[in-house]
Parts: sequence; structure tokens; C-alpha cells
Amino acid sequence: MSDKIVYRLDDKVSFRKCSLADEDMIVHGDCTNYSTREANWTTYYCCNQNGIHYHCTQHPEIELDYVSSEYSGVVYKCPRCSKDIEIDNPKELRSKCLRLLNIPEFKDAKLIRLDDWYVPEIKQKKKTESGYWIHTNVKTDKDDDTIIVVYVGHKDDNKKVQFFIKPEKGQVTSDHKD
Repeated sequence: MSDKIVYRLDDKVSFRKCSLADEDMIVHGDCTNYSTREANWTTYYCCNQNGIHYHCTQHPEIELDYVSSEYSGVVYKCPRCSKDIEIDNPKELRSKCLRLLNIPEFKDAKLIRLDDWYVPEIKQKKKTESGYWIHTNVKTDKDDDTIIVVYVGHKDDNKKVQFFIKPEKGQVTSDHKD
């Protein structure tokens, strides 16, 4: 079973991240457009496409062929369906792909307000030596206000206390049923 992933950008272009995307390596892996460089008597492979390879959305297993550059744009072609795909701004296309790749990285991030800026932070569960545990979660409510939920409980009991903090409104509430 393959763990390869092709991401769909739009109706024309899909993309994948090659094995050389994060660093140069001594094998080219699944990169299909690479160059080599020598360092310390070792040959390293480098991706010529900065680690992003474009595929036809109709045929995601097919990598697009580079056809030509026109002014600031680029033309790719699908070898199977022979459709030309014109990209006006290749740099912006790569940025869109990278933004999509970042989505899973920041999916469960929580936001903490620091000087009116929101900084991503990871969810955290914490057990203390006292036998109590604490779990925090930062979310945005329907009014786009930040809400911090703090759960506190004892390790020997399944009951918990919930506190809801709305920093923008200066409110602290709790769930009377829990």
C-alpha cells in the first residue's frame, strides 16, 4: 500500500510534495526533476521544482510536462489528455500549494491572545502530581470572539468542571451541570 498523496488544488492542477522537498538527499526518491551537487565527496540530489510537482487533476497519477514560459507565466501539458494548462503566476501557484500543505499542520492549533495578536498554540492535556488533570482548548464562537475552555477533573472520578473564558468580553462562566 502506497502512502503517496496527491492534493487537488483546482479543476486543472493537483500537486504533490516530493521526497526532496524538505532537504537535499543522497537518493532522488520520488523526485522527477532534480539536479545534483557535490559536498564532502558525496553527491546530493536537489529538487529543481522546490519540492512541489504538479499533476493533472483529471489524471492525478500523471505529472504535468513543462512546455514553455511566456512573459511571467508558464504553460504545462498533461501527457494523457494533451490539455495545455496556463499558469499566469507560477510563484503564486507554489504559494497556494504550500498554504494547503500547512492546513493539517495548524488544524488543531489553539489561539492565544498576546497584545491583540493571535499566536497559534498546541492543545494541551496536563496531569498534575496532586491527582488532578487539566485540559485547555481555545476556540472561536459564532460571533468570532475567542473562547477559552478549561476542563479540570480528578483522575479517580469521571466528573469534571468546565470554565468558559471570553477575553474580549471580560466574561468568565461555568457549566452548572458539570
